[in-house]
Amino acid sequence: MSCLHTISQSPSRQLLDTCASVLETGDAVIFIEDGIYYCNQKESLAEFKVEFQVYSLVEDMNARGMLKRNLIDAELVNYQQFVELCCEYDKVVSWF
Repeated sequence: MSCLHTISQSPSRQLLDTCASVLETGDAVIFIEDGIYYCNQKESLAEFKVEFQVYSLVEDMNARGMLKRNLIDAELVNYQQFVELCCEYDKVVSWF
């Protein structure tokens, strides 16, 4: 069963570390709101053992001046694509 994990808080809250314990191959992570600051930390995804897709909400990246700081090469998606992703995965888990 695939899962889309939303990370909405800054890296100081360490939500990605908590999420990592349940990530499985085929899952995805999308950074939204202040969670997009993970995109500025290349090492934030370096230690993961499973394969998963990484997305970031382009509107939140743009609002925080982070479009050119996407060091992890997260795929940028807009709101409509975010909704489509929520429908594509079997479940959505919000980390906050």
